[in-house]
Amino acid sequence: MKKVSILTLLLGGALIFTACEADRDDNPTLNLTQTQQPISLNTPVFASGTYDLENTDTIQLACTAPAYGFPATVTYVIQVSLDENMNKPNNLATTYSYNKMSVPAKEVAIATTKQMMDKQGKKQDDFPVQTPIYLRIFAYIDGVKGSETYSNVIKLNQVKTKFALPDVEMPEALFVNGKFTGNDWEKAVPTTPVHSNTNTHWRICWVDESGILTSPTKSVANYADDYITTTYSCKTNGFSVDADGKITATTPGWYLMLVTGTVDNEKRTMQLAFDFSEPEVWLIGTSIVNPEVGIFGKDDPDEGIVSNCWDEGALRSEFAEYVKFSVPTEMNGVFVSPPLTSAVDGDGGTRAYVKVKNYEWWKSEMFVFNGKIVYRGAGGDQERVNGAVGKRVYFKFSDDTGELK
Repeated sequence: MKKVSILTLLLGGALIFTACEADRDDNPTLNLTQTQQPISLNTPVFASGTYDLENTDTIQLACTAPAYGFPATVTYVIQVSLDENMNKPNNLATTYSYNKMSVPAKEVAIATTKQMMDKQGKKQDDFPVQTPIYLRIFAYIDGVKGSETYSNVIKLNQVKTKFALPDVEMPEALFVNGKFTGNDWEKAVPTTPVHSNTNTHWRICWVDESGILTSPTKSVANYADDYITTTYSCKTNGFSVDADGKITATTPGWYLMLVTGTVDNEKRTMQLAFDFSEPEVWLIGTSIVNPEVGIFGKDDPDEGIVSNCWDEGALRSEFAEYVKFSVPTEMNGVFVSPPLTSAVDGDGGTRAYVKVKNYEWWKSEMFVFNGKIVYRGAGGDQERVNGAVGKRVYFKFSDDTGELK
């Protein structure tokens, strides 16, 4: 009994101590009941001079941190306007997590160009220009409504810039969003360029009557922000695309989508042409070497129908049951390979690809690394993954995950 009493007292004391710790007056709290106080943006030393943005790498800015009452991870956004009242400013592309910023002059030039075109009707032939601009900082805690605050406005007396809109070019990737990604842009999956042909991209995706959208960012596409006129076309039977780029299919299913971009930098136009076909995923190489069915490695005797396990045409036409992945019928389904017929160790590797038109297999190659599908795209040869007899490859294209098991 005495031992129980001591333990009880110790436990009670610990609880009281914990309660006191939790109730202390200096607990950090975020009070969002009132508008946040402005932060102070310092005027750069050379603000009264002239910034030649074409020949300047960065502009140094610094401001005070917002007074949230405790240290917080803050996002800082730089805004540019031709007007001191910051009417319709442009946000620079780079955001910052620290209140001392090296701002790329190129981003300031792009924002200034857009301001001149929007507010003064300037055309490309009117550049270079020289003008005063105004800057301020917009700061917030990501995901916390009411944490937003602005700095004072500072003036750069003169900036000189040439016409500085980004070149019109096929994006490095187009993110695809639809029902199969939960219509959530944060979960959108990227297209991949065909190796050696970066204007043509491919993607295996689910398309149905509710449609899919593509964008160069993980948000609704707005090419007009960069003064790019974009048009869309699709000639595949059973598919249609509207003026906003939304693609629908009369028969829901998994498809191989090809996107070909044609750009005109002078006219600032981009045409995106879409094409859809059966999604053919294949194995190739030494993981499917099997003398019993006539598939031999490159250095094996010339016996059987296929003497080269890298001959994609012969493999597909004569041995599809050993190399072709199954195609799921459900939206969250998985593409599954036939079982591997040979142990693989070393240079050959277990390798897979999507057949894209008449391009060679390695130009649309991919494989699973650490549970994620990695696409070769325009990059170099991928790392090798060992395999074993009876294992299968699994690709889930709705979230680009996979396995070899």
